[in-house]
Amino acid sequence: MPYTCRRPDLPITSCAAGHSRRQVLTMGGGAMLAAGGLVKPAGVLAAAALAGAAPVDGELAFDVFRGAAPMGQHVLRFTSGPDGVLTVDIAIDLAVSLGPITVFRYTHRNRERWRDGRLIAIATTTDDDGTRFTVDGRADGDRFIADGSAGRVEAPAGILPTSYWHPETTRRRLWLDTQRGRLITPQIAPLGAVERPAPDGGAIDAHAFAVSGDLTMTLWYRRLEPRWLGVAFDGRGRAVTYRLARDTTPSAAWLAAAGM
Repeated sequence: MPYTCRRPDLPITSCAAGHSRRQVLTMGGGAMLAAGGLVKPAGVLAAAALAGAAPVDGELAFDVFRGAAPMGQHVLRFTSGPDGVLTVDIAIDLAVSLGPITVFRYTHRNRERWRDGRLIAIATTTDDDGTRFTVDGRADGDRFIADGSAGRVEAPAGILPTSYWHPETTRRRLWLDTQRGRLITPQIAPLGAVERPAPDGGAIDAHAFAVSGDLTMTLWYRRLEPRWLGVAFDGRGRAVTYRLARDTTPSAAWLAAAGM
């Protein structure tokens, strides 16, 4: 039976019982960081919706905590190429230790390539506490084809991966799981305005969204521009929370430079 968990800085979220140790702890990685119905047809993502979502060149980094204990980092690096392709390199390194002994470790590497607001390629590798996963996907006409642990899946060309930086994430009803390559159809509900801690010790005005169904978590995005501000979920009875560490993303001028 579902139960709820709360921290002072988090809205109540449903934490589904019955998750395995690996499923719960690694919701902070590719699977967690994995909205019913289909996404819009390929290539119809409005450029205006992308404003402020990613830089020409820059970095978005989060410190990850399980309870009050540091758990690792999640870093996204954005690079634009002369061919109009935006490359997003993602590195997630998480660990849980008891004294000097590491009892759980999770690493995830993901390279995404985007052109004109569309995901054209993705390649990921994951080590989930000793279990390895890969995903290899590419655009193919009006489809996106991905081979992963779930086998081969075909998605609409406008599919979004579960990397969450994209400003359309909470508006879509179909995601590509970047760990297993499966298609995910979570339910998403707005939770209203909240404040999230800024790297300088201040506060950032944000919107919160509850995700349920295939995944259970809370996502945050800036109120003034739709940039990702982190995530929270239950990790074996303790809240796992992302806190913004660095954001070197420049203004919306990246749109022109990236050819979008």
